[in-house]
Amino acid sequence: MEMNTTEFLNTLTDATYLTHTVTLSAAQLKQPLAPQLAAGFAALKQDLTANKISQLRLELPFEVPATIELQAGVINLPFELSKKIALLTEADTQRAVNLYLITTAENLNASGMRIDRQVSVTAFLEDYDAAVQKITAAIETKLTELTTAGQEKIEADGK
Repeated sequence: MEMNTTEFLNTLTDATYLTHTVTLSAAQLKQPLAPQLAAGFAALKQDLTANKISQLRLELPFEVPATIELQAGVINLPFELSKKIALLTEADTQRAVNLYLITTAENLNASGMRIDRQVSVTAFLEDYDAAVQKITAAIETKLTELTTAGQEKIEADGK
């Protein structure tokens, strides 16, 4: 899937992209993740098949607020940074749309954000099961990192 950068930016500034939210409880984090994300991935697939920009957002039950988002974008920046995207992309050019895993938490790292390219939208649609498996594994890794960061903060605050 490719998209014109100006069209992509218009989608962001007009907020016409689609968001699918999955809220996970502490108890759900102890269960297998794949079944809990299945409906979100299916909705994302449906949107992307229709050439609609979309994101899957996970709301997490951590003491320090944290989110994980899987966003379809033309550059590795979150939707809310549309002005930076405009500065870093050339207007009216075709660019490949990729899925980026964006992890946000104050205690994650110095910037509070980590962005990792997962797969192109084309690869996601062509080999959906393999892409979902890869992305789910990456999300599980991020959840472990967030849990560890949260535990380190609790220990640091207690000292």
